[in-house]
Amino acid sequence: MSKNVTIYTGTFTKLNGEKRTMSFIRQSDLPSSMVNSQTINEMQQKTGSEVVFDTDKKQFRQFNWKTVQGKVTERNTTFSF
Repeated sequence: MSKNVTIYTGTFTKLNGEKRTMSFIRQSDLPSSMVNSQTINEMQQKTGSEVVFDTDKKQFRQFNWKTVQGKVTERNTTFSF
């Protein structure tokens, strides 16, 4: 399945102090069949970070907006899930 989405790329500091650069799709742009809202909400409440879909690892990960380094960029593209 392919869909037009916004892919964000940003660097943040992980809980262990390491910096990580991630390209990701926010939950609102994902196909509904991929989203389990209850699980995602539980994860977000536990850590305070946003649950996103990492486009490189093709898995759900967390992005910490509170520790962003620099700017988060956006680009619109077609992504295959």
